[in-house]
Amino acid sequence: MAESMIQIRNISIKCGNCDTYQTLCAYAPGEERNVYTYQCENDTCEPQVTQTLVEVPAHLDEFARRDPTWRGGGRHGEMGGEA
Repeated sequence: MAESMIQIRNISIKCGNCDTYQTLCAYAPGEERNVYTYQCENDTCEPQVTQTLVEVPAHLDEFARRDPTWRGGGRHGEMGGEA
């Protein structure tokens, strides 16, 4: 069975402390996994305490593959080739 691509923009992250949705605020590419950081944007939570890290296998990360700075990434929504 073929593995499905993961589109990080289709995932909602909800804070366990304040029960509001967190905002994607950082991206760190990696060799095997890309890491996305989400944080609350309110006066209730301290971002460093309640931030959420989501790791996505690099070979399944559709969002990163569309980033032209990613190895083999595409431009303007095109899918990049394998590097």
